[in-house]
Amino acid sequence: MVKLGIFDRLSVRLTAAFLLAAILGVALVAVLAYRSTSSEFSAFIQHMEAMERMMGHGMMRGMMGGQTFAQAEREFLDNLGRTLWIAGLSGAALAMFLGYLFTRQIVAPLSKVSHAARRVAQGDLGQRVEIHGSGELAELGESFNLMAATLSRDQELRQNMVADIAHELRTPLSILQGNVEAMLDGVMEANAENLTLLHQEIVLLARLIEDLRTLSLAEAGQLRFQPQATDLKEVSRQVIDGFQAQMAAKKVNLRLEAPDDLPQAWVDPERIAQVMRNLLSNALRYTPESGDITVRLTPGSDGITVSVTDTGAGIAPKDLPYIFDRFYRVDRSRTRSTGGSGLGLAIVKQLVEAQGGRVWAESTPGKGSTFAFHVPYSPK
Repeated sequence: MVKLGIFDRLSVRLTAAFLLAAILGVALVAVLAYRSTSSEFSAFIQHMEAMERMMGHGMMRGMMGGQTFAQAEREFLDNLGRTLWIAGLSGAALAMFLGYLFTRQIVAPLSKVSHAARRVAQGDLGQRVEIHGSGELAELGESFNLMAATLSRDQELRQNMVADIAHELRTPLSILQGNVEAMLDGVMEANAENLTLLHQEIVLLARLIEDLRTLSLAEAGQLRFQPQATDLKEVSRQVIDGFQAQMAAKKVNLRLEAPDDLPQAWVDPERIAQVMRNLLSNALRYTPESGDITVRLTPGSDGITVSVTDTGAGIAPKDLPYIFDRFYRVDRSRTRSTGGSGLGLAIVKQLVEAQGGRVWAESTPGKGSTFAFHVPYSPK
């Protein structure tokens, strides 16, 4: 923490500024008043002296109480000088008092923000400042509270992410370790069936690591994209063809709806295919047997909307805002049975937004869900 000298403090500097401004203002007024009054009074004295010469010294002196004009002028100017000094000192004192009050109004909120910022720097992310009134200081307080809330949520997400990664890695590693040890001890045979189970866990582990790598690169802006004019209808057909066997095994009906004259989009075709695979995989995971999945391509005024609609159980409204967060699952009990890593939708969001698009989800509990993204047209 920087040690401040007395003249480095904002309160002292503001008060001094008020005082200096008051002193300069009063001094300027005093000088102008003194010069103006002195000039006018001198003219008056000259006029009276002229009258004295005309009327006689005795008569004019009697009218002025026995004083000469020079004595009267000096006495008047002395009184005027004292009055101006008193007014100047009173103005300076008032300026100091008002400066102190105004300074407190400015410095007190800043001190609270500074204190709260130090507490945040020490790890207390629950710190907030009280906001009073409106104006720049209130905006500063609101900005600080928003920053603290964002840091707190980021820390919570980071802690949850580390815990989720540890959990996701621990499960396949535990299975691998247990089965290998069982084979070494002779409890389990090293036959094709058991080795296939181990291979499945290795594939799952490799996929999780690759998803983490893709997501981290996308969030850091280091994932390479090669945007080009792309026929989304053709990309959708290729992705759907790759899911036909899985759909048939679960007896799920999968169809594509798109106009014949669909314009081209400006995207990286490989990344968009990855987005669609993730969305279809998610839809298949939660669609019951004999359900329906529809991929719909809809042209708009500034781009193309791609939506994947399923007839699954749907998503509760309280879960929708977090559905694209990493490792977020509506039903955590299905983690291992469905084989999902919890990163698919987070990757979808990053890949689409990195190409100038946007993603969203809509759902009606008990009727199904729709995951959609919008990407721009190819420039002509």
